[in-house]
Amino acid sequence: MDTTGEPETTVPRPRPPRPDVVVAPMHILDADPGLAPRSLTMAVTAWALSFAAFAAVAGVLGVYYDAVVDALDTGLASRNPAAESATVDQVTGLTVLAVGGAGLLLVLAAVLGIVRLRSGHGRPRTWLTVVGVLTVAAAVISWSVLADAGDLAFATLTWAPLLQAGLVVVGTALLFTKPSSAWLGRRTVAA
Repeated sequence: MDTTGEPETTVPRPRPPRPDVVVAPMHILDADPGLAPRSLTMAVTAWALSFAAFAAVAGVLGVYYDAVVDALDTGLASRNPAAESATVDQVTGLTVLAVGGAGLLLVLAAVLGIVRLRSGHGRPRTWLTVVGVLTVAAAVISWSVLADAGDLAFATLTWAPLLQAGLVVVGTALLFTKPSSAWLGRRTVAA
């Protein structure tokens, strides 16, 4: 800085040379894997139908909540005559909420797996298999726990959990067919 009041003259410096930048893909991209095979489409359809079966269970639990709780109260009280009525009410209320909450979380996890399956990210088949096993276990437990209220609303609480479990088994099994495996293998490499 010049303090004498005279303007400074600066000599422009030359810019350093820019390095050459080359971007190389980390994966060799194969050709587009094409349309999903029919078995994979059927797997996603079976999963979607399992969501509808769970929606039927959740709908009955929501619409007929008081009747379901009363039926479960009656069944639990008859099996445990020494239990207090407040305890029975709490257990049945929590049972209904647990069935609905666990089912909703599993449906959301399955939707995430299907989205990942369709986009080719990660290991969606493994994800859906784990979610499928948990869903089948939860559906069978729901069927068992809600058996006392099974005669409500066209016996939906009797057949819908079993239908959901069956559809999940079919949907998960279809993910492991040869065409699905080949398509998923090409999709993962191309993604």
